[in-house]
Amino acid sequence: MPQTLCQPRRICTGACKYYNSNRKLKRSQSKNDRLSKELDQAKADANKAYKSAERARLELHRVCQEARASVVCVRQELQEDIKLIEERHAEEMEGVRMEAEAARVEAADSLQRMMDTQDELDTLLVRLEELQRTNNMLRMRDARAPQRLQNAVTSAMTFHLKLRGIITTDTREMIRDFAALGVPAAKINEAIHIATKGAGITTLGDVDRQSVAQIVLEGLIATEIQLVQEMHNTEAISLSGDATTDKHLTYESKHACIRVPKYSPGVQPVTPVLGECMPSQHFLGINHAVDHTSEVQLEEWINGAKRMHETYNTSPAGKRQPRDWRNFARLVKAMNTDHANDQKKLFRLFTEFKKNCEAEMRGEEAFESSESLADIYPILWEEINRVIEEAGGEQVWDTLEPDERQRWECEAYKRACVRIGKERMDAMTPEEIRSILFCLWGGCCMHKALNGVKGGVAGMTAYWKSRGLPGPIKLANKDQKIGVASGNSVTAEKIEASLQGGAAKLTSLAGAVFTHKDKKKGQQDTLQVHMEVEFGYRERFPDTTNNRYHSHSDVAAELVTRHTFYCRFPEPTRDLKDGQKWTNIEQNVWDGLHDTAMLPELHALALDGQTCLKPFLRSVRAATQISSNLCDLGPLLRGMCAQYRRFIADPGLALSPGASYETGTLDRKPWDRPDVVYVVQSMASSLPDLEGVFVAYCEGAVKVWERFTTEFAPGGAIDSASTIERLQAFMMPTNDDNEGALGQMQRGRRHAPNMTIEQHNARRMYCKNDTRAFMRACFGEEEHGHLRKEGRARNKGSIAASHRQKQAAHDKSVQRHKNEKAADRVAEKIAADAEFAEVKVRTDVEDIRSNPGRRAELDKQLNYHRRLDPEIPKKKYTPNRPEKIAALIAAVERYNEREAATKAASQ
Repeated sequence: MPQTLCQPRRICTGACKYYNSNRKLKRSQSKNDRLSKELDQAKADANKAYKSAERARLELHRVCQEARASVVCVRQELQEDIKLIEERHAEEMEGVRMEAEAARVEAADSLQRMMDTQDELDTLLVRLEELQRTNNMLRMRDARAPQRLQNAVTSAMTFHLKLRGIITTDTREMIRDFAALGVPAAKINEAIHIATKGAGITTLGDVDRQSVAQIVLEGLIATEIQLVQEMHNTEAISLSGDATTDKHLTYESKHACIRVPKYSPGVQPVTPVLGECMPSQHFLGINHAVDHTSEVQLEEWINGAKRMHETYNTSPAGKRQPRDWRNFARLVKAMNTDHANDQKKLFRLFTEFKKNCEAEMRGEEAFESSESLADIYPILWEEINRVIEEAGGEQVWDTLEPDERQRWECEAYKRACVRIGKERMDAMTPEEIRSILFCLWGGCCMHKALNGVKGGVAGMTAYWKSRGLPGPIKLANKDQKIGVASGNSVTAEKIEASLQGGAAKLTSLAGAVFTHKDKKKGQQDTLQVHMEVEFGYRERFPDTTNNRYHSHSDVAAELVTRHTFYCRFPEPTRDLKDGQKWTNIEQNVWDGLHDTAMLPELHALALDGQTCLKPFLRSVRAATQISSNLCDLGPLLRGMCAQYRRFIADPGLALSPGASYETGTLDRKPWDRPDVVYVVQSMASSLPDLEGVFVAYCEGAVKVWERFTTEFAPGGAIDSASTIERLQAFMMPTNDDNEGALGQMQRGRRHAPNMTIEQHNARRMYCKNDTRAFMRACFGEEEHGHLRKEGRARNKGSIAASHRQKQAAHDKSVQRHKNEKAADRVAEKIAADAEFAEVKVRTDVEDIRSNPGRRAELDKQLNYHRRLDPEIPKKKYTPNRPEKIAALIAAVERYNEREAATKAASQ
């Protein structure tokens, strides 16, 4: 039973006990009064008896003796009775006192319980009042609950884009997400309203286009902060890059492989150690470059690193822990590019730059330490004196502005640091130098495959020449045909020498006719329509008008497997035209498809795709490509060369009817297209040159593959690298990320031609680098406030205009330099013409044999003839006098023949 219901019962019980105690006390008092009365009555009787005895003594004096005895007896009896009464009264009084004391104690306890009960009652009354108020409050709350619920639902279904006039952080994140998905800046506000409306949410407020541009740039700033933080929190990074031209301007794409942590809100990110996980490919953006020289490329790498570190150091995290941009060079352990000479030169320049940064930083460490200062400061004074001389001397130095003087002093300090650092590095062991300057270069596997096909095509061309066979027909363009038909024999000879033919030329033209990148040119969907009627399905023809890897072997496979269809298809397309004539390119495709010598090359090119190219590309472009380190692909690349050598030694491994994928493919996996292999094998007996052409293709391909895999040579940098070093130098097998980034930029510029490269970078970098997760985990209100401030500053600037001005200044500088060179060449030509005018041309061959003259005279005669005779070898190829004499005799003979032919033509 609840305590609140037991309280009244306890109160009643206490009251009853108190009442009974009072009754007992009253009874005890009444009994005490009765006994007192009896005692008084006994005393009164005793007095009367004493008086009667006295009278009896007086009256009965006679009997005094008896009376005394009687009195004594009575007295004794009375005393005994009194004593007995007193004892009984005392016992009764003691019992009454004890009962009274017990009643008093019990009454006190009852009183205390009554007081406690009263306190509890007061508390219960207060609690009752509180419960009444609470009940009233809950009743009122229940009455207001429907309205409050409606208000809460309305608030939850309302999204505020701004808070006190400032766009909220959640809204900014949403805007950046929409921009990263490709939504135009002018449509983002509308997209937000449409998306929230579809979710049943009312959106309040609007975001203008200018704010969108600023918020997108804030994402770029956050990405730069992220990149610097992640770079300095890892042990090593590797770089990759590529370039292209768009609208006659050069653009460079850059990526970096970085080991990054997993970001979770509220959890401190921890960078994984080397070997625990594969690095992520981070996008560093696309920059405009004034040209594509190696020096400019290095300058853009340096400028990009400086810009990112400057952005980081001005952020709250950078102010707490600044980062030195030169550590970027220290962290770079590998560079992945294509195989062009300018890229190899770039790597050499970068390694030299890395060495200088290492030396400079070690020199600064020496200045900051207290050791060997006596040896350090003299070097600094030497450099200061040197810059004073370079500035113009002490008199000019004293007149310099403070800023200019400080610039020169910083240059002197930098030079001194580099000198000191190099001296310390020179004192290191070779192993220590290798450790601090370790950096590998790797070439893109896709470019290796692309050039391997070129080598194979060159091998097939050489096959026909080596056997004196005409080979496939030449496929001339319209201008070349006009030139050949002009009647000028010299022009015709030059054009015929430059004409191209063969399978590669045919596949290129077929791609342009059947699936041109310009959708208004070629047959396009007409081919699909006829293919569906012929085969029951449609299949896109491989594209060769774009730079796509293995597309030529795919076209060759298509033309080989459906040769009859493609031989017939051009006829209806021709007949549907008003003039019922082919264009020149369509005529070339028709001629090439019907050329017998073309078929062996097509079959060889298609077979290479199935045996080597496709398996190789499967290995390096698999879905798990991130787990493939280019440094570990040496066995695969050597296996590619070994596969070609096996085909050279035994072409039957691929051409014989019994050949299987277990011996015919690089990776020993099933054919990519078995029908292609079966068609080639079935045609081997009817194409006698197929085996020779295929062997020649393999010979040409293996030469190129060996040349394009020199970085994996035994004892080379990659081959001698340890396991840890290879993990540090992790490189993607291909350069597809940069190729794709440049392609995205070009497509984006077609859809948004006025978008700046910074806005494009902001969208792509924010998306690919997962900057949103980084911001959620690492950014607070202070960082977001900094982003808003920096975003406003960048949005007000005109970086694109500065790029255009820099390009114009560079073009003018190059123009001025070329004009000067041209003027020098004109002056040299005038001087040479004057010198040649004084030369007496020797036309007697016998006279030259008998009296050739000195070397200087021979050089003058040869220089004279070189102006009109390109067959004369260059001067460096004729260093000796006998070689000069032989070259002059041959030149004079050709000169006499030309003169005789000219005279005959004039007659």
